[in-house]
Amino acid sequence: MRRTALVVVAVALGGCVFRAADPPRYYRPESAGLSGAAAPETAPATMIRLRAVRARPFLRERIVWRTGSEYGMYEQRRWSELPEAYAERALESALRREGNIGLTDDDTRVPALYAEVVAFDEVLAPQHVANVAIGVSLADANGHRILERTFSVDAPVADENPRTLAHAIGTALDDVTAQVARAVSTSLTAATPRSPAHKRRAGTRG
Repeated sequence: MRRTALVVVAVALGGCVFRAADPPRYYRPESAGLSGAAAPETAPATMIRLRAVRARPFLRERIVWRTGSEYGMYEQRRWSELPEAYAERALESALRREGNIGLTDDDTRVPALYAEVVAFDEVLAPQHVANVAIGVSLADANGHRILERTFSVDAPVADENPRTLAHAIGTALDDVTAQVARAVSTSLTAATPRSPAHKRRAGTRG
């Protein structure tokens, strides 16, 4: 009887130790930029090349959490695509919505925009927020930097539900890519040489 009881206990403990882990669950940011929102139908004033968006090496499928300087990854919570893929599509949408920017892959004589996702995180403390940060560098055809800056947006996360995080990440992604697009538009306008006639007209004012 004693030996039988020990076998039963051993089997039960073995079942606990070797129980299959829960399968991963996949999420997608709830982002307007990923839904293919229509761009303005006006002809763009400036064409640029958006180079392939990169991401920090640890920003992969598994959803990243952090508190202060400590980082971790959820085992079962994962993105359905890589964060850099989400960022690239959302950034394309934001740039097209600016109206004065067109995107091309062929013309090497136009400015090039480089972007890197540096945060795509659930921040647990001191406040529970979703943080998306993108570093960008815009260079003209000669390689001169027109814009170099990191843009970061926090969106509040109301509860522990992963779907709530997906919604907050989408909100932050839309906001940060809109900021990037506005800054690119402003920088291109400032860097565009004015025509001599425009300069003469500007000089006669006042």
